[in-house]
Amino acid sequence: MPLNKDSLPNTFLVATVLCLFCAFVVSAASVTLRPLQLENAQKDRRNNILQVSGFTPEEIEESGGIKKVFESRFDVEIIDLDTGQDAEADCQAAMNKAKDKEVNLGEEYDQLWASKLNPDKGLSEKLDKKTDVCGIKSREKFSEVFIMKSSAGEPELYVFPVRGNGLWSLMQGYLAVKPDFQTVVGLTFYQQAETPGLGGEVQNPDWKALWKDKKIYDDGEVKLAVIKGNKAGNAYGVDALSGATITSNGVTNMIDFWMGDKGFGPYINEMKKQDSSQIKTEAAGGNNVK
Repeated sequence: MPLNKDSLPNTFLVATVLCLFCAFVVSAASVTLRPLQLENAQKDRRNNILQVSGFTPEEIEESGGIKKVFESRFDVEIIDLDTGQDAEADCQAAMNKAKDKEVNLGEEYDQLWASKLNPDKGLSEKLDKKTDVCGIKSREKFSEVFIMKSSAGEPELYVFPVRGNGLWSLMQGYLAVKPDFQTVVGLTFYQQAETPGLGGEVQNPDWKALWKDKKIYDDGEVKLAVIKGNKAGNAYGVDALSGATITSNGVTNMIDFWMGDKGFGPYINEMKKQDSSQIKTEAAGGNNVK
């Protein structure tokens, strides 16, 4: 008896085979392209870090490209946000456990991904409403810090990954500061979906330029903010985005959180202690010179 091609069983068979074939093709493409995706994501992150640090696209190109400039000028540290101390080994162990395999930390550690994991994995922490001023709900336990070094090996600036909610989206970016941890070098966003022409102006070069040389702390508290009607000469204020109050407030809350005690505050305090100890040691050594 010939097979009825228009029968219901045959239709289901063809549909099933087609779905399985498509699923195989998509899975194979995903696995094959994964290394390229990781490479492009890393390249984009590095490009944003270089630009927030003051490098122009022309300078990057003339100096050999993103990879060469980044690797020659930046050190990357992984820190415990709670203690502010180096935590590369702890992060590596937690990542290996979470993914049940040995991972390349430099290529595979995604802070946003880590923050969304169950805290039992050892990579994240739930935030209470009082602490969570920027609306992210949970925070990663470990964070990268990017340190630009001079030719003599001294820190010239620090770049911190920051994020917070605006009106429509999670805004993700980088804040670069001078070694005094008080003076802003720049702020940029590599991921945001705010209203074009309003909140989307966080990416406007003219607005981003307003952040340069602004001050962060006043008497130990984060004072830097986006302010409607900001007065000229206010060292702690950046002009609010016109017609985008919620986005402007989101940027303020983001800065307040990440530069505070639940963000990079403990790391900044640790670095200041180290600098203070080094100065005392050098001074003591100088006093012993005869």
